[in-house]
Amino acid sequence: MNELEKLCARMLGVLQQLELILVEEQRLLSAGQVNAALLHRVTENKNEQLATLQYLDDQRQNAARGQGLTESAYGQYPELQHLWQTILRLTAGLSRNNTRNGLLLNQHLKQNQEILAVLEAHQARRSLYGPDGQAQNSHILGRKFSV
Repeated sequence: MNELEKLCARMLGVLQQLELILVEEQRLLSAGQVNAALLHRVTENKNEQLATLQYLDDQRQNAARGQGLTESAYGQYPELQHLWQTILRLTAGLSRNNTRNGLLLNQHLKQNQEILAVLEAHQARRSLYGPDGQAQNSHILGRKFSV
């Protein structure tokens, strides 16, 4: 059981780090203007923690299989059961936080796409010269005179 407890304790530590990362990600996404470079670093850190968590969970499943245990049998071992229940609770909360962060991110993406569409439409109207080098939309400059 000791190996399973150690793996679950390590998983719990990674989940606690992930919780801090998601709080930071939410703080960044809730700001009026997102710091893209910092958000990128936070996202990379989150992905690293998730990869570590996946590795540890694979190890936990292999160790449990080797001992002939399933998660439902963890109740026979109080410390393991406590760790596992804490992991499940924390994972559920992290899932909600991650979903909320995804909604915030989608909101920023939608806003940026709307702003970009306005800028592109404005730029298209302000074009002075076409691909052939001749003046276009001369009404922007006012009257057109020939000399």
